[in-house]
Amino acid sequence: METLHPSEYPWAEPLRAGLLRGDAFVPEACVDDLEGRVPVVAVGSNASPAVLRHKLGPLLSTGVPLAVVQVEGLAVGHSAHVSARGYIAAAPFRSEGAHEAVVAWFDTAQLATLDATEPNYRRIPLPDDMSCRQGDVSVAGAEVYASVHGVLGEDSTPLSLRDQISALSWLAHRLPAPIASALNHGSLREANTRERVRGALIEAGLVLPSGL
Repeated sequence: METLHPSEYPWAEPLRAGLLRGDAFVPEACVDDLEGRVPVVAVGSNASPAVLRHKLGPLLSTGVPLAVVQVEGLAVGHSAHVSARGYIAAAPFRSEGAHEAVVAWFDTAQLATLDATEPNYRRIPLPDDMSCRQGDVSVAGAEVYASVHGVLGEDSTPLSLRDQISALSWLAHRLPAPIASALNHGSLREANTRERVRGALIEAGLVLPSGL
């Protein structure tokens, strides 16, 4: 994913339904057989076809059906850690209202490969009170990747998802100067720097539970 610069995370594209394959996206493609596939709500870069192509590679030969859904009670903010590629990744948290998102149905091999790319998250079922609907149709068994680190926020209020410049600026105004000076994508690729930032987030009280 070297062509996907961390400053542009989550490399968002317009939400759309269809079938993603390795060489094409077929808009509005109808997929009748979803047996054996698990629906996963994407809250960050897993909604990007370019990212899924990189992560799944030849496993996309079986396709990944995508749909636009409304998830009740789910909002998107930032995980309280720095990714290995030097950006502040997205993470879901509980909130009032509904959030529009993409849900992708992965088969067993695809899901195992995707899980391996998410060491800072755990895949969990959506709580029972968080309905996931595609129009008037309920999406049964939907899951989501929740951060194991908690989410960024202060005063008991999670920080809503924003672009990387804004997210890093938000942190720079709240962390000690030596840490704030390292809040650039180049420095954040270094493991020691990421650990220092993670510790500083905890010390500054900027880590909140997701509520999931």
